Amino acid sequence: MHLFGHTLKIKNRIHSNKENLKTVLFNTFGILLGSVVYAVAIDMFIEPNHIAPGGFIGIAIIANHYISDVKIGAMIIVMNIPLIILGLKRIGWHFLYGTVIGTILSSILIDILAPFIPPLHTDLILASIYGGFLMGIGIGIVFRFFGSTGGTDLLAQLIYDYTGMPFSQSMMIIDVLIIIAAGVVFHNINISLYSIITELIGNKTIDIVQSGFTFSKAVYIISENPKPIKEAILNEIVRGVTEIDAKGGYTGKDKKMLLVVVPHTQISKIKKVVRDVDPDSFIIIGELAEVIGSGFKSMKERI
Repeated sequence: MHLFGHTLKIKNRIHSNKENLKTVLFNTFGILLGSVVYAVAIDMFIEPNHIAPGGFIGIAIIANHYISDVKIGAMIIVMNIPLIILGLKRIGWHFLYGTVIGTILSSILIDILAPFIPPLHTDLILASIYGGFLMGIGIGIVFRFFGSTGGTDLLAQLIYDYTGMPFSQSMMIIDVLIIIAAGVVFHNINISLYSIITELIGNKTIDIVQSGFTFSKAVYIISENPKPIKEAILNEIVRGVTEIDAKGGYTGKDKKMLLVVVPHTQISKIKKVVRDVDPDSFIIIGELAEVIGSGFKSMKERI
């Protein structure tokens, strides 16, 4: 019996190791895909037009202006090495794996693909828009598979760990300094202005890639008579309703607030249902970044 139990443990461990290997390979492939898109954005739009959208990529593009013999990707790897070493001591290899793989792949691919990607010396506004969009897609895919392109986001995290400065604040300071430096180095303030556009578009695109497009709304309903409203929503709109305990700030009365999450196509219908049942009810409708669960995205779809 003891041997049988021991054999089962070994089999379970082997099965677990296989599943872990599949996950690692799957995530690595996703990081590779995102790194290719990111590298194409840099080689096609960002670098040829001297756009420096913050981060180590911005520093590398500025440095490449003075040291053209050193490749941009190689510079990024060199700049990341001390950060990775510090990060390894702080948070361990397990959490840094995606960052290391993402940083190496994205940086190497920038240099490898450069001879094969036609550089588009185009209008700066077009380069900043399309470059930021494509760059955001690439980084978003890398993030989605639990990787990172390293750079100033890791630096900002380390600054937070050592100094307590908020992550977003340190990121903003670093990126602003890099963007200003680009305008000074290339003797063109427009470079800095267009780099800001690239940064903003890239960040927004990263959010979209990570969360996806969503057209869902959160509807909060406060009513003196919530029960018939709840029943109308359940029966007529066929959506789940969550009851939340609330208290009126002015009256001090205990109330029930209803929370309903619906697609944007059902907003008019839910307002009509609530108005018909209780014209005096109070309705709050808010945007949602993402909805996961029954009737919307499944957890598997999200991941």
